[in-house]
Amino acid sequence: MEIWIIFALLSSILFAVVSVLDKYAVYDRSGISPYLLNMFVGYSNLIVSLFFLAIYFRSFNIYHFYALSVGAIQGVSLIALFWTLKKLNVTRTMTMWSSYPFWVALISLIFLDENLKFIQIIFMLIIIFGSVTSNITLKENKEYKFSLISLLVIIFGTLLFATSQVINKVVVSEITILETYGLRGVGVFLTLALPFSSRKHLNELRAFILNWNKSKYLFLAETFIATFAYLTILIALLTGPVSLVASLSGTRPVFIVLIYIVLSLIGVNLSEKFIKNEVVLKLFSALCVGIGVFGIAYY
Repeated sequence: MEIWIIFALLSSILFAVVSVLDKYAVYDRSGISPYLLNMFVGYSNLIVSLFFLAIYFRSFNIYHFYALSVGAIQGVSLIALFWTLKKLNVTRTMTMWSSYPFWVALISLIFLDENLKFIQIIFMLIIIFGSVTSNITLKENKEYKFSLISLLVIIFGTLLFATSQVINKVVVSEITILETYGLRGVGVFLTLALPFSSRKHLNELRAFILNWNKSKYLFLAETFIATFAYLTILIALLTGPVSLVASLSGTRPVFIVLIYIVLSLIGVNLSEKFIKNEVVLKLFSALCVGIGVFGIAYY
C-alpha cells in the first residue's frame, strides 16, 4: 500500500472524530450558535497558522496566493457544512458531504488531466446515490421526508471544497506543507470568522472560551485534532492523485457511523434516537459511499 493512501485514510478517521465532537459534544451539549462556531474555528485556524508561518514562511509568490485562496474558499464551504450540521444529524450531513470526490474528479479531469476510467465513474455515481439517500428521514409512521434546502446547501459547499482541493494539489507541489497549511488558515479566518467579528460577538466568543466546561470539546476537535487531520491530507496530496485522495477521504461517513453505533451501544446519551430503520439507512448510505471510494482507489 502506498504511503499516501495511509495518510488519506488517517485524515478521514481524524475528521470523523472532529465531526462527531462538533455535533454531539459541541452543538448538542454547549448550545453554541453557528456564528460563534464559525468564529472559533476561524480564529483557531489563524492562531495555529500564524505560528507555522512565523517559522516556515518564505518570500511571497503566486502559489502562496493560491494557498490563501484555498482557505478563503474552504471558509465559505465550512459555513455551509456547519449550517447543515445544525439542521441534520452528523451521519446524514457528512455522508452528503462525502460526495465532493465526484466534483474533485470532474474538476481535475478538466484542469489537471487526471483521466478517469469508466468503472471509476460508476463508483462516483454510487457515492452520489449514497449521499442523496442519507438525506431521507424515516419516521415511525413510515412517512418519508426529504430536505431539499439542506441538499442544495451541502452541494454548494461540496463544490467549493472540491475546487479548493484541486488548487491544494497544485500548491503543495510548489511550496512547503506547513506554508500551505498556514496560508490556508489565514484564508479560512478571512471568510469564516472575520465577517462575524462584531464587538458583541467577540465578547460572546471570549465568554464561551473562558467557560472551559463548554469550550474544551471544541478546542479538542477544531484546534487540536483538525490540525493533524488537515496536515495528513496535505501529505497525501503531495504524492497521491487528487481525485483518489479525495475519494479515500470520502470514507469519513463510514467511520462516523461506526463511532455513532459504538457510542449508542455503550450507553452514551445521544441527541438523536437510535431508531432501527434509520440506522439501517445510515449504514446503507455509508456502505454506498464506502464501496464507491474504495472501488475508485482500487481501480
